[in-house]
Amino acid sequence: MQTESESFELIIILALVAVFILFQLRRTLGKKSGYDPSKDQEDSSYQQHPRQTDEDNVVPIRTDMEEPAPAVNLGLSKSSPFYGIIEQINQFDHSFNIRSFFDGAEYAYGLVLNAFWSQDRKTLRSMLSRQVFDQFDGAIGILEQQNRHSENKLMDIEKIDLVDANLTGSLAEVTVEFTSHMIMSTKDADDNVVDGNADRSIKISDIWTFCRDVKSADPNWTLVATRTG
Repeated sequence: MQTESESFELIIILALVAVFILFQLRRTLGKKSGYDPSKDQEDSSYQQHPRQTDEDNVVPIRTDMEEPAPAVNLGLSKSSPFYGIIEQINQFDHSFNIRSFFDGAEYAYGLVLNAFWSQDRKTLRSMLSRQVFDQFDGAIGILEQQNRHSENKLMDIEKIDLVDANLTGSLAEVTVEFTSHMIMSTKDADDNVVDGNADRSIKISDIWTFCRDVKSADPNWTLVATRTG
């Protein structure tokens, strides 16, 4: 038969065993295992708002933006005193620049001179202003009265220089100087040289002014003034 002391010791031992068992259960139950709804919420949150990285701070560059228009080449330096006027002419006629104008002026120079020398009034009338045509026509008339004719030849154009440029409204005037070499002679009815030299070229400087309404669809320029350099 157990004594009171032995019964008390047994109670103490059972209490310690119970505490140990509860402790083990808390350790086991305290660990999350299997399905956890809160875990799904965390995963869903991550998918909707992924962690930002350094790459996320890079701003993408738009490749569909229009590139700036290339600078217009007007064929002369910006330091030229005529640059502003030439730029304004180009705003009316985007195809205009000094280099292409010089090409056209060079062609017109040879065409007008040859028409004058061959007394081709029809060609001259189509290219000259009324005032300039009257001057050329008068010179042709004098030769005809004297029964003389020109035998001239344009050998080359050494250079073309821009002398002046003006713009009044849309009416542009461009003045250029032609430095050229020509053979120039005047002969009588018997083909004798009465003026000039048929065998030697001379250096000539001509200053011509061309005019055009740059709003017009007609690209042709009219010769409105001439003088020697």
